[in-house]
Amino acid sequence: MSSVSVLIPTYNPNQSFLIEALKSLQQQSFQAWTALIHDDCSERDTKSIVEPFLKDSRFRFTKSDRRLGIGGNWNACVRQSNQPLVAFLFQDDVWNHDYLKNAIEALQKHPDAGFVSLDHVYYGDENVTTMPLYQAVRIFRKKNIRNGLHHGKELLRFWTLHELHPNIIGEPSFVVMRRPVMQQAGAFLEDMPQFLDTEYWLRLLMITDWINLGDDESGIFRVHADGASAKNQEAGEGLYDRLRCFERLIMSLHGELRCAAVGARKKAVEKMISKFLSRVGSGKKASPKGSDTLVKFCLRHPLIILMGMWNHMYQRKKHIA
Repeated sequence: MSSVSVLIPTYNPNQSFLIEALKSLQQQSFQAWTALIHDDCSERDTKSIVEPFLKDSRFRFTKSDRRLGIGGNWNACVRQSNQPLVAFLFQDDVWNHDYLKNAIEALQKHPDAGFVSLDHVYYGDENVTTMPLYQAVRIFRKKNIRNGLHHGKELLRFWTLHELHPNIIGEPSFVVMRRPVMQQAGAFLEDMPQFLDTEYWLRLLMITDWINLGDDESGIFRVHADGASAKNQEAGEGLYDRLRCFERLIMSLHGELRCAAVGARKKAVEKMISKFLSRVGSGKKASPKGSDTLVKFCLRHPLIILMGMWNHMYQRKKHIA
């Protein structure tokens, strides 16, 4: 079996969560791995937390001398690793005993597939605003995504027609990738706050096939108020990320698939406008990060924007009435 680079990007980690994550790696039935813990200039002393694990020669710890952000930290991890397979393990998440074994066996069975996703559960505070969103993702995947091999372009069309919603590939903690495919796709977008994993999966589907292992729970994705998604939602970060994903995708597509993406983008933009106006109307934050994408889109497609605003106002009046 191929060896695996397990990449563990950290930033101000919860001590007990990180220890649990690292223990779940040590307890894997597949043991041919090396692990890089790369800390993104935390205020907390991450090294003291992981020090006991560094006695295992497979673990390595490095730290950036300045804050890189989520995408920057992920890219730093990739650059400092070299095994033929790549698996992210986030500081809050936990793998079941056979996680790596099952992922690697699936990739061996389908040599043309560049990456594989494994089913998992969402665990944590039910009061966190993102928990219902995650639960909805799991239900959608169970209902609509079959187990086994999926051809990249076919899945891309399906996902596009669903307006790139939800994230059917899943969180990076439960995706294992071939390094040559990652090298072909390029780096994660460091200036995208929320959808950088979705955007990356889209790039992978353009060049390779995907395997879904959705029949067994392979670990825990922990949902809590300090998680990046919960913080982004509270701050209104990533409001324009889906539009940016569409814009980048449409530039890469041709023919019928491109036409499908253009039509789906129109619907997605209308929903994005409604979400933005609802946030502003309720006094919530709406980060301007990424708004240049929206401005450029408005200049090219003013009628779509006006229609989206009109639909929002119409639905709002209907609700009030």
